[in-house]
Amino acid sequence: MKAPSIFITTNGPGEVMGWTRPFARAIYERHPEAELTIVVLPCAYATGHEVQMLHRLFPLARVIDPGGYGRFLLGRRVPGLSRTQGVLQYLGGDLFHAATIARRLGLVAMTYKFSRRSYVRLFERCFALDERNARELRAAGTPPDRVRVVGNLVADSVLGSLAGPPPRPGYGSGICILPGSRPYEIRFLMPFFMAVARELAQRRPGVPITFVMSPFTSDQEIESGVQWSGDPQHGGLAGRYDAAGSSIVVDGCRFAVDRSQDYHTMAASQLVISIPGTKCMEAAVLGRPLLVAVPLNRVDEIAMNGIAAYLHRIPLIGRPLKRFIAYRVASRVPMWAQPNIDAGRMVAPEVRGILAPVDVARAADDLLDDPAGLAEMGRTLAGLYAHDAGAAARMAEEVLSVAARVPASRAS
Repeated sequence: MKAPSIFITTNGPGEVMGWTRPFARAIYERHPEAELTIVVLPCAYATGHEVQMLHRLFPLARVIDPGGYGRFLLGRRVPGLSRTQGVLQYLGGDLFHAATIARRLGLVAMTYKFSRRSYVRLFERCFALDERNARELRAAGTPPDRVRVVGNLVADSVLGSLAGPPPRPGYGSGICILPGSRPYEIRFLMPFFMAVARELAQRRPGVPITFVMSPFTSDQEIESGVQWSGDPQHGGLAGRYDAAGSSIVVDGCRFAVDRSQDYHTMAASQLVISIPGTKCMEAAVLGRPLLVAVPLNRVDEIAMNGIAAYLHRIPLIGRPLKRFIAYRVASRVPMWAQPNIDAGRMVAPEVRGILAPVDVARAADDLLDDPAGLAEMGRTLAGLYAHDAGAAARMAEEVLSVAARVPASRAS
């Protein structure tokens, strides 16, 4: 039996770890000889380390970097992007790019979570997070018989990386701080969260505080962010990063640094402090109480969708215009953390606006004063994604089934 040829599109750190990792794992578990080609698409939210991470996770897969895809888009020959018999699974990026690859290479295309009316005939399968997402896909014109509810892949990304079961939801010890993974987050938010940690250490002596750093950040990026005293608009602190000792020293306080990818520190924590992103869902899957910090102090530096992402590069008017757009968008967003959005209510508190480190530290301190409330929050968050376990297996089995039926004539 010929090994299936499966193309995957992905883009930023959340899509690589939260979607691509569990799906590719499930494919290899079922078909170790599968030929995987992972195309990393251009993305304003990327860290620049996605290709390196994918090579590390899946050494047998062919990984096409954004530059290679750009050459393909311009009509140039790129090794690994030639017409073939196979399928394409969208797992991140703009749908336009997935559609372009599928059409040029003659692949049977499938998508996850997103679709558009213009692609109704293209996608053979539209995998949904849940019934609500399935209704959205059908409302976008997808034929009902092409929609499959598989669940949220992030659950398998987390559960498949644990060495053992996490503690009971809502119970644990210590505080985890997740400052982000993108270069601008490390530069601007690392000093901010170091000041938060110092404030919490003074309020809660003896409580361990750990910085859980994304595997998409290098030691050099962390060191640069730690040594900088921060933007005056954030009120951060400078420190010293000891890579060998896996720690950060700030104003005489030493905080551990976790660079692993196995979630063991987060899984054992009593409280997670994070900015919005996939990391919030990861904490929820683990049943960890969560405080979400949304500093809007330097919105001219954040990643945004569309052309707004690049406005700050325009002299004179660019930054003010981007700030105006970002504040308008922020004022219309009732909730930032995905678990809150999925729950339809504010389960995990969000501290948002022009923030000082003490604002976040005070909110965390108040939460820690209520262990019963933390336990209830942890149970509620864990319950949001408990039914999603096995999503990667369900998707992989369906994709392999479709791949087995691809007629050879499509490659001609």
